[in-house]
Amino acid sequence: MGNRYGYWDASLRNAMHGTQRKEQKMSEGGKKDLVTDAKSFCDSLGNVFVVKKRDAQSRHLLNQAKCLIESLLEENQRLSSVGGTPRVKRSGGSMGQLWMKLDEMKRENEELKRQLGKSHDERPAVNKSQGPGEVIIAEMHKTKAENVSLKSELDKIQKTLQEMNMINTNLQDEYKRLRIALDTANQSLEHSRCEYKSLENSLTNAKKENELLKQRLSSSPAKPPIAARRDNRQVENINEQCRPSIVARKYDRLESQEWLDAKESLEDTTNRDEEEIVKFLCFMLMNVYQASKIVYENLEETISTLLKHPTRSDAVGHNGLPPGKAELSEDIKDEILMALRRNYEEIETTAIVNIAISRAEMSEEFTSFMSSCTENKTVSRYLHECSRITWQMVIQNPAMRLTVADAVFNEDRHRLWWSCDKKQKQGINFFIWPALYDYNNGVLMVKGCVHAS
Repeated sequence: MGNRYGYWDASLRNAMHGTQRKEQKMSEGGKKDLVTDAKSFCDSLGNVFVVKKRDAQSRHLLNQAKCLIESLLEENQRLSSVGGTPRVKRSGGSMGQLWMKLDEMKRENEELKRQLGKSHDERPAVNKSQGPGEVIIAEMHKTKAENVSLKSELDKIQKTLQEMNMINTNLQDEYKRLRIALDTANQSLEHSRCEYKSLENSLTNAKKENELLKQRLSSSPAKPPIAARRDNRQVENINEQCRPSIVARKYDRLESQEWLDAKESLEDTTNRDEEEIVKFLCFMLMNVYQASKIVYENLEETISTLLKHPTRSDAVGHNGLPPGKAELSEDIKDEILMALRRNYEEIETTAIVNIAISRAEMSEEFTSFMSSCTENKTVSRYLHECSRITWQMVIQNPAMRLTVADAVFNEDRHRLWWSCDKKQKQGINFFIWPALYDYNNGVLMVKGCVHAS
């Protein structure tokens, strides 16, 4: 601010000194006119006013100086019209008033300097030798240079913005890829949890089997079985592959493999809902279990009849089972069951499956699913695997029991289907997977899966 005021102060002073020199020349030679000099001085004040018009105080001072000079010019014209232009002396009252105004402007300039402080004192100084036009040109060049610099900065910022947009696009693509990878990892984790749960159930069954074997081994070996029966629950031969503990593990795997495949296949090939499908699969499993029992009971009847009437052996192959029923001794039953367990893998599952399908068709409960039993390969494989496992249940001594007869939910015997409300689990609506016991009213081997509410 001080430099700015110094500039117009110097301009004013130079103008006044120029006027004084011109007055001296007029007094010596009278070659120049005082009016022309005053007009030039007034124009100089106008130029200074144009440059400094942003400052109210400067504008006020310049207006006062301009008005004073214009008054002097009017007075000069009035005197000229009366008696010619008088000679202006150096010590005249008009120049004294100008010097007084100049001092007043200097004092106001100093007061403004004190008020504006350091921030305006740091502005660049203007060369006193430059005129108003040169100052304006210099300011224009400076503004142009600043404009070029700002354009360069703008180009840099735009380039940086484009780079940031590219980085943002790459980050979004990477986020999508990571999201897909996370979903895949979650699916793998859920699958691993299911496998872990299955392994945990197998471990629990193995522990139960181990405890059962320890109890049997700790019992007195000198005590003979009751009535010389080979009860494979009490004396379980660990070398025998067809024994209750192994059958229970096979039954558990049946649910997680063939049953699950059959369920998914029916969901894909039929328009039935999940509840109907699981009811049908459980219904067919129980029919296969009953068919296995029928096959064994028919075998007992045939053997007992042939033992009493050996001459009817030809009728077995031509006309079916002979009529009549006779009881077999326990020893003979034990021997038959042992022989069946040794040859359990030789069973023809087709006959058992056909009996089960015939029983299911007679009930007329799931008629819309009956065609799937023979046409759907996945369902057919499930039924044949059911027949192999239920046959091994039937030929135990005593036979293992598969049941869906429970009506009240019991956490020790049942587990809830995934869609059930855990808070409401009193009454059983239907079975998804039958419960397995080592014999009738015996020890629970595999919990049943139920839909309860």
